Amino acid sequence: MAVKQEGKAVRAAEPVLKNLTFGVEFEAFTLDSKGYMASGSEKLIKRVKETNQNIAIVKECGQNMLEINSFPHTNIQNNMLKVIEDFEAVLHCAEKDGLAIYAYGTYPGSFKPEMRQDKRYAIQEQILGKTRFLHAARCVGLHCHCSLPWGVFDSKLRIIKNLVNSKNKQCMVNTYNLFIAIDPALTTFAQSSPFYQGKFLGKDSRVIVYRGGDALKYPHGLYTNYPDFGMLQPYKSTGTDLLQIISKRFDSWSSILKNLDVNLKVLLKHGSILDTTWNPIKISSHGTIEQRGMDMNHPSIVVAIATAVKYISKELQDKFVQVMPSDIGVTEPFKREGNVIHIPPHTHIRFELQPKSAYKGLEDNAVYAYCSGILKLAKSCIPKDRLVLIEPLGRMLKERKTVSDHILSQAKKMGIDIKKVTNKQAAELALRYSRELFKDIILTKQVLKSLSSDL
Repeated sequence: MAVKQEGKAVRAAEPVLKNLTFGVEFEAFTLDSKGYMASGSEKLIKRVKETNQNIAIVKECGQNMLEINSFPHTNIQNNMLKVIEDFEAVLHCAEKDGLAIYAYGTYPGSFKPEMRQDKRYAIQEQILGKTRFLHAARCVGLHCHCSLPWGVFDSKLRIIKNLVNSKNKQCMVNTYNLFIAIDPALTTFAQSSPFYQGKFLGKDSRVIVYRGGDALKYPHGLYTNYPDFGMLQPYKSTGTDLLQIISKRFDSWSSILKNLDVNLKVLLKHGSILDTTWNPIKISSHGTIEQRGMDMNHPSIVVAIATAVKYISKELQDKFVQVMPSDIGVTEPFKREGNVIHIPPHTHIRFELQPKSAYKGLEDNAVYAYCSGILKLAKSCIPKDRLVLIEPLGRMLKERKTVSDHILSQAKKMGIDIKKVTNKQAAELALRYSRELFKDIILTKQVLKSLSSDL
């Protein structure tokens, strides 16, 4: 049996790698003991590494930020348990240093971050602009990595192979397009950033200021002037299309650096042309499709999102499910008919759902229906004994409240004017939510440990 791709027959016998691997990256802020933003990551990272060398903790562009990584693994239960235990250890180390960890998309108050002086950060600042680059140190996110289908990635050159007769390559394109389609739903579920620099911008202020641009009606965004490198992109029809856009972005970035008389290699973190883009959805130099558009959030919500993403991706790769942009996807998002999943046209995703998600969240009926659609799809892909892991998403839909909504409610209870949050009020609010992390970690660990070995 053969299927058609780019006008040629494709062998159906080519297998995919069944044991899809999955990993996450947690970003977080460091606060002082009173809840004010603090440049404490350098000291904290040193203490963590002295305590446990097996914790993958690294620095970020701001001295008030850190990142905790999990190594890709087929077993999501053990993977998430390990990274959450690492996160707990970091919180204990922070406490010893008189610090607190704030693991939500943006800090509610106003502050000017101290930026690191590493050469690659200095170059990014030079290109994006000093004022705009400060956004990068005022936003923390959650990144999910799913391994690419078997045979499409060259691990030595760290680039997608130039294949034509490959069913797996089309599977990669389907996964890439679905990741773009689910972005407004996942960013809604993960939203935890109602405030930016002491003001309410939207339910997902981090997305607004990080991506910026016309679609989000925010001209001061980090990537407003360079949309190809940091904004949500259109779907791609074929593997060739995907390769061409990667090559085009690389050439554009190379040209920018050449004009600044900068050595390109400084910015190639892993020596790959895939290192020159920071879009919400990207093919990474690790050989993964990365969903990097979400706010950081409670560990229980991170686990829920990670579980949904992992099993949907596994379904696409195991069964070669086709992802079809259509008008059906607008009225019945993520409807599955046989081996086809319907998604909306990319214009509807980028210019309708993306801004509605960022500004209104579940308050918007279209966004609510869209999130309900992806949750229904996730439930159809997840083994029954794993459905407990995505219950936080179901509760959100039932209440029509995200963490951003709860932060806003708490701010109003404290008598805070959401249009002008004082630094003292911000510190009190931030410290309150920082303390909730310990409780959520304990409860999430209990749920993960109650499950049998992962499927």
